[in-house]
Amino acid sequence: MKSNLWIFLILLSAVCLFSTEKMTDAQELIPLTTAEQAPLTEEFENAKQVYTQLMHAIFLQSFDKDISAAKRIYDELVKQAPNSAYVWYKRGQLRFHRMEDVGGAEDDIDQALKLNPSHVPANWQLVQILYLRASHSGGKYNIKALKAAKKVTELDPDHFGAHRVIVNLAFQRQEYSTAETSLKALTRIMPFEPEFHRRLGELYLITDNLQAAIGAYQRVIKIIPNDIRTLKIVGRLYLDADKLAEAQQIFKQILALDPQDVGGNLGLGLVLQGLAQQALSPGNGEVDSQELIRDAETYLGRAIFFSKDFINNPVNNTQRAHYKQMMIDAQFALANVYFLFEKLDKAEEAFAELLADNPDHIGATYGIASVYQTMRAFKKAETYLRKTLEIEPAHEYALNALGYLYAEQGTNLDEAEVLIKRALQKAPTNGAYLDSLGWVFFKQGRFAEAVTTLENANQQMPDNVEILMHLGDAYLKNGEPEKARGVWQQAQTIEPDNDEIQERLQ
Repeated sequence: MKSNLWIFLILLSAVCLFSTEKMTDAQELIPLTTAEQAPLTEEFENAKQVYTQLMHAIFLQSFDKDISAAKRIYDELVKQAPNSAYVWYKRGQLRFHRMEDVGGAEDDIDQALKLNPSHVPANWQLVQILYLRASHSGGKYNIKALKAAKKVTELDPDHFGAHRVIVNLAFQRQEYSTAETSLKALTRIMPFEPEFHRRLGELYLITDNLQAAIGAYQRVIKIIPNDIRTLKIVGRLYLDADKLAEAQQIFKQILALDPQDVGGNLGLGLVLQGLAQQALSPGNGEVDSQELIRDAETYLGRAIFFSKDFINNPVNNTQRAHYKQMMIDAQFALANVYFLFEKLDKAEEAFAELLADNPDHIGATYGIASVYQTMRAFKKAETYLRKTLEIEPAHEYALNALGYLYAEQGTNLDEAEVLIKRALQKAPTNGAYLDSLGWVFFKQGRFAEAVTTLENANQQMPDNVEILMHLGDAYLKNGEPEKARGVWQQAQTIEPDNDEIQERLQ
């Protein structure tokens, strides 16, 4: 009995503290000075009865003692205190949470808000009602629920539940600025809860704010340093931003936690592919190609090997598809590393292996065509370039490559011109495409057009030896031998040991 008494007293205190609308004004009921043992006035006696019944109803409601009894008490209370927003709110709360009477709850909450529009608990209860309706109506009530939740945060800027509802509804409606505002509020209210930083990262990815996304996910990592899932996201974002050193550090951190993690091994392999591309760009320093190839084989090979375990023993089809794609990405990256460092036999083998299981892989199809073109196996190159264009007719690299292949061979020149001009429609200032078109004009005997086009190519890609040699050839055929010698000499200063330039100058 004593235990129940204490519970009753605690509930009484809670109501006194948290109810924003009282049945009557206490100061009007209790005079500042009251004679000892003075009899209660009728008004005070009524207030006491209402208050006692309210406490009883709250007790029954809070501890699931007798919900129907609580409902009967509230039914009497709304008659005795019809102007109390709090009483209407409590009955609405009971109906919604304990009786699943959504319509009745909404009626009670509407009445509470008519009496006191700023009643925060009643406004929040309305949000919950509308949010439930929205979830069962295909979004019909989304706008109303969102508006109601915004009102709660206007009344109480730190209302945790309302901000969460706003985030969910704003994401559904693609109102990302609204979602961002509430997510920032949630990270302020609960700064060490990773969920809200993670959702901010998702939002920034959707809105293409890469740097902000990295920052949000980095805050998740500060809270949970060993969160491999988030580490992988950050590593891929660094890769997308071409921040290879940062990406390399993240993926090494992942592999320190789990050496067999497929995403970590693949990520580090993709970093190595990026480093290979950088190493071959003009102006970059020397790189140990053998070491880079060896590391790429190690990490990408692990990604392929460990992926096969998940593909052969998947939890579900979604997991199988996920790891199949990761294995394909690893195979493609390894083939690219071989090609970048002119390990052509290995590149051919790697691309062929990928295509054996994925015959329509556009990257591998174009990649093996490039290998064959470099090997000067022109017939095979033509076959795979045409297949690339069957899969993706607007593939600009394949359009240019096939056109240039024909120009080099002096065949199908009219088609070559059409192909390269289609590539130039997508990239009108691409120096490599302009060089290809100029070389087609040269092979067609249109030397003045060749000169104009190759001069344009040289402006777009100055100091490119191949363009300079082609431009010199065009000048010579166009009757301008001094200009030809000038550009060949310029090319010789770039590549002094180039035999083709030496032959031209002689």
